[in-house]
Amino acid sequence: MRRSVLLPLALSALSLGSLAQSVTFTIGYQKGGLPNILKARGTLDRYAAQGITFKWVLFTAGPPLLEAANAGAVDFGSVGNTPGVFALAGGADLKYVAVSENRSDDSEAIIVPKTSAIRSVADLKGKRIGVARGSSAHFFLYNVLRRAGLDLKDVTLVPLLPPDARPAFESGGIDAWVIWDPFLTTALQATGARVLQNHQGVGRGHGYHLVPGAVLQDPEKKRALQVLLAELQDTATWANRNQGVVVQQFSDELGIPQSVLKVTVPRSAPFNIRPFRAGDLQPLQQLADAFTQADVLPRALKLGAANFVTLPAFAQARAGLGLK
Repeated sequence: MRRSVLLPLALSALSLGSLAQSVTFTIGYQKGGLPNILKARGTLDRYAAQGITFKWVLFTAGPPLLEAANAGAVDFGSVGNTPGVFALAGGADLKYVAVSENRSDDSEAIIVPKTSAIRSVADLKGKRIGVARGSSAHFFLYNVLRRAGLDLKDVTLVPLLPPDARPAFESGGIDAWVIWDPFLTTALQATGARVLQNHQGVGRGHGYHLVPGAVLQDPEKKRALQVLLAELQDTATWANRNQGVVVQQFSDELGIPQSVLKVTVPRSAPFNIRPFRAGDLQPLQQLADAFTQADVLPRALKLGAANFVTLPAFAQARAGLGLK
């Protein structure tokens, strides 16, 4: 009797094992974003038993993240509006698959030391400005300078990623710093720096989620991508209702003071993610055209259908995979 019960179970397990194809899907993420909330929750871990293992790699900014994606070291990355345009202009094989709309004017800013004589954007002329080249901060600075009648050639750009920019800012190596949260609020609270200009009146850039083209050609990777996008959407809904928990989780995982996170987490809400659509190309094309005219991009870039994929509704796509 015992043998007759165990045999069907064993055959069932063998059948499931033969059908499942194990895959490792690598997610590139940055501190404080929606993917980081998903990581902290750990809800992707349950898919390992169903053949999908998710791996996480932390990056300090969007440009190095997309470099890794183009090299095949990362299967998915979330960045600001500028890194994808730079990567595509450089010949990267990447596709936009989703958008997160930014509804805050305060999550990115130009800051100056509290004792600085710089009081207006016009005062930046001739000054040394720290910025991560090819980041959302780079295009934000471009727009801010133009509104003041200046351009990028009127200032000295010092290309610095956040870990190097903070010491340069505090030591006087740069006169101003263009930076995003949580680095922005951390610096403001720690140094007493002043916000010279935020996004108010300048326009906001959304967040974008990209994958290497090869991911969409691999059935198992694409399956994992559909799972990830649905879980990000679930996480956005959860995070909007549980901001206090997000603050605690981020503080524990990233070592960021809760005083910082109590500012940055509400500022990031409402968290959201949706499929990329053709109309989402317009602001990216405007960015590409502006940076081409400013001789910043390596070549002119014409965005079109080859640069994005509109995937089915995320939850609906996951339901069709038969996963638990």
